[in-house]
Parts: sequence; C-alpha cells; structure tokens
Amino acid sequence: MKSYLKINKFKAPFDISWLFKKDILKITKILTSKGADVYVVGGSVRNSYWQEEFDNIDFSISISPNEVKELFKNIKCTIIETGIEYGTLSVVYNKKLFEITSFRKDIKTFGRKAKVGFVNSFEEDAKRRDFTINSIYSDLEGNLFDPFDGVKDLIKNKIKFIGIPINRIKEDNLRLLRYFRFVGAYASNEEQLHLASLSACVENFSKIKTLSKERVQIEFNKLLLSKNVGFAFSILKKHNLLNLLIDGLQKMSNKSISSLNELPSEKIIRIAYLIKVTKIKTADLNKNIKIGKSNVVKLQNILSIKGLIKSENKAKINKYYYGEEVALTNYKLNQFINKKKVNNKILNVLKTWTAPKIPINGDDVIKYKKINGKEIGIVLSKIERWWVKNCFLPTRKECLKKLKII
Repeated sequence: MKSYLKINKFKAPFDISWLFKKDILKITKILTSKGADVYVVGGSVRNSYWQEEFDNIDFSISISPNEVKELFKNIKCTIIETGIEYGTLSVVYNKKLFEITSFRKDIKTFGRKAKVGFVNSFEEDAKRRDFTINSIYSDLEGNLFDPFDGVKDLIKNKIKFIGIPINRIKEDNLRLLRYFRFVGAYASNEEQLHLASLSACVENFSKIKTLSKERVQIEFNKLLLSKNVGFAFSILKKHNLLNLLIDGLQKMSNKSISSLNELPSEKIIRIAYLIKVTKIKTADLNKNIKIGKSNVVKLQNILSIKGLIKSENKAKINKYYYGEEVALTNYKLNQFINKKKVNNKILNVLKTWTAPKIPINGDDVIKYKKINGKEIGIVLSKIERWWVKNCFLPTRKECLKKLKII
C-alpha cells in the first residue's frame, strides 16, 4: 500500500503500510482513546523512507507518562518504567516493543541526563532531538510533519544536527559516535557531510572518554555493522580520531579500512578483522569497548587457529575443538583475508555437522592403565588426538585396543 505524505509544502511517496498492522492498530487505538495527539517519530519513519527494517516503534504523545500508563492498566502487556523520569514508557505487546514518549523539552541538562518538562506540541519536542533525519513525525494516517527538513537531508544522505551542533552534543556526548554511525549508514562521500556537524564532532570527540564503555560498545557495534562503515572509518582516520575509540586503531591502513564494507555483516567477524589487521591485543580492546570476558576468549580462539581450512575433515576438527561459532568465523575471516572463495561443502560441515563423542572415558583409562590423577587426563588426551586425527572413525573397541598399547 502506498501513501502520499505531506512533507511541509510538498508530497512524497512513502510506504507506511506497517502503521496499519493489527498490533500497531491496537496500540494506536489505546493511545488515542482519550483524545491524545499521537505521532510516530524517529527510526521507524526514517528507515521507512529507505525501505529498511526497524526493531521498535517510537510514539510521541501529547499526554504525560502517568496518563499513558493509565491507558494500559487493563491491557495484557508489560510496561517498563525505566525512562519514566524523562517522559518515556516502554510497552511490550505481543512480543513487540513500543516506546511512548510524552512531548517534552529540556528544562536543565546534565550531559546525558536532563530535567524535562512536558509540552503540548511536537514542534517543541522536535527541538531536543539529535539529527534532522530523526525529527520527522508521522501522524497515524501517514501525514508527515518535518520541522527541520529531515526528509531533504535523507534524500541528500546528509547527517545534520538540529540547531547548533555543540548544543546537541552537550546534551549527550554519545551523539559524537552516533553521528559517525549515521554517516556510515547513509553517506558515501565527503560532499554529503554537513561541515558544521562534522567540525563539532571532530573538535569534541575526546569527550567520548567520559562515556561508559557499555554505551560506547553498543553504538560502536552499530557503526561497525553499518553498510558504509569503511567511509565512516576513513573520516575518523582522516581526523586522527580512531585511537580515541580504541588504542591502536589509528594505524589501520586505508586499504584495510576500505575492505570493511566487503566483510560479512557480522559483528564478531568485523571485530576479529580489526584485531587481525592492527595487531591490537584482544584484552586491550576490551579495555576500550567492553566486549565482555566471553567474547575476549572467543576472539582469542578465532585468531589463534592456524592455517586455512582446505578440507571437510579439517573443518570437522576445528568445529570439534572450538565449536561452531569460532570455527565458522575463523573460516570466513581467513577466506576473506586471503581472497579465497568460500567452499559451500566446508561451510555446510561447519554449520550442520554434529561432533561425535569420543567412545571411551576416564574410567576406561583407570581400568586398563591402572593410573590416577593428572595422568588420566594426559592419556585420554593422547587417545582423543589419535581418534580425531583418524577422522573420528575409530570405534570403542579400536580405542580400547589403542589404549592398551599407548
């Protein structure tokens, strides 16, 4: 279904058929049941322009959070009040997330946090948003309201702060990294960059060090998976900002940066690639962006596997010792770096082959070798290596025979 949406003084084709899906109609019916003005804003509107998917829907509404909460009191749903102080309620309905925020303005800002006041119009609400492309409002019939010409910037792939860039940055320093994330999502050349916005980010980028590593990591992952991450990284490198993200990242070559777009769009592969081409230590990466101990170990294993997988048996061996995710990531990464095509048979083994269980155990070692303690594990490991080397084929009888003579 195509809708023609009114954008300031012109109309544009804009597919908003998702607005009329059953679950969304149910939510909008609840929100408007007491006469409130309700709009959809942010990522769902922005992504619809590009026909891209979005995870959740943000509603902007003319009543207070407590009044919104009252509307849902008899509805079977989950209400999350984490952001209620700032005017936002999250509603999980039919396993879908809807964020509902009252029209608001900042009374006083404290970096990311702010004391907000509730207002009666979305025009005032729009002024506190970050970028023009995120301040496009749609009513429930598909009419667009675009107070800062965000659609024009979408058409030009231009990422532009609303109003004075430094004022938007002061409200939340994470916007410094969000700017480059959206550059990676939409821009592809320097002519598309809004110079005042870029300059403000370059001059103030060191302030990302004031942010929690967890917040930086979430935004960095989105940047890393953006469709033109190579271009965003090239701008960061040009202005000597990469080391402010991760120590040692600035030494990444222009060739390696341009290759980022060609990598499989998987977070773990792209992070492993950064480590591989810069020789950054995984533990040091974790100090800059908190990826977690389990991911540190995973990345260390991915990068520790030696040699290319050239046979299905080698694929089985790697999957047996390291598990599917590590073995599969290592294979894809090495094929990319060595400019070799992915072998579908090997890929299939890594994805579908189920590793068998070695047919003997420690009790067998004790019975046949009359040993105990650490020696049991040493002997069992020798048998396991032999069994693996022989393509996991030796039976229990053959393993016991080998055990007797080892």
